[in-house]
Amino acid sequence: MRGSILKPVTVVGSINLDLINYLDRWPKVGETIAVRETANSLGGKGANQAAAAALLGADVTMLGATGKDSFGADVRQQLEAKGVKTQLAEYADVSTGMAFIDVVPDGSNIIRLAGGANNSLSAGTIRENAAQIERSSVLLLQNEISLETSLEAARIARKTGVLVIMDPAPAPVPAWGPETFTCFDIMTPNAEEAGAILGTTPQTLEEAQDAARALKAQGLKGAIITMGGMGAAWAIDAETGALPAPKVKAIDTVAAGDCFNGALATRLAEGESFEAAIRFAMHAAAIATTRKGASSSLPSREEVLSFLSSTGG
Repeated sequence: MRGSILKPVTVVGSINLDLINYLDRWPKVGETIAVRETANSLGGKGANQAAAAALLGADVTMLGATGKDSFGADVRQQLEAKGVKTQLAEYADVSTGMAFIDVVPDGSNIIRLAGGANNSLSAGTIRENAAQIERSSVLLLQNEISLETSLEAARIARKTGVLVIMDPAPAPVPAWGPETFTCFDIMTPNAEEAGAILGTTPQTLEEAQDAARALKAQGLKGAIITMGGMGAAWAIDAETGALPAPKVKAIDTVAAGDCFNGALATRLAEGESFEAAIRFAMHAAAIATTRKGASSSLPSREEVLSFLSSTGG
């Protein structure tokens, strides 16, 4: 059953076509090895988050950019097929973004990005779509488009009380300062991204709570740090906490973080508490790791609720 959404979720961010190679092992430098399996699918952190939220019952609109090419038409169709409404800029002089992803049997991956049209998405385009952001309850951002464009979206959202969630992935280089942090409400890095920002990578849930507090102190309402198979920790307003992740057999961690953010936004848009939304999001992300691909790994609402019930969540 679909959730009772209070207001829409808007995602501003990247849209890619993912080209995925499944390897038996990592090659050495200079070595050529055979690929066991290949696949292609909708990707990009923004598109993955939007697709995750839509599949989980949210009313989602994606603001992004594609090239005026066959890949652009493909990813647009894939977004809409998953229930995502789209307001996309289309550029004739650049290609649609692409990601080249290698995955080994334990589920770990290496991703190389070709930004393409994502790099052309401008603050001006965001201003043209300000009404969509203003009517939302949650705005989801990532670090695969220009920071200027993300900050413009955040500025519009904050004027009307929209909750702004920033997933700082890939990790910003150089690390953002307090003047950037204060433009967002919630930040959701994984352990490595938190380490890149803070200088120390958390290794345990207890250390992740400390890292969340340190990020919050930069001027945020709060921070949530995802720790993969360990779980997640947070510091939001006056509350801190941590939850262990549900146990699954992971085969592919591509888009697990995006699934977490899409699920988090969905439940917050429904009026859930942060702790309840984080618990739901961890279960959604855990399911995604048991499947291959990016958007193709994303679960339905019914699957997540059933998994929650089976784990007593």
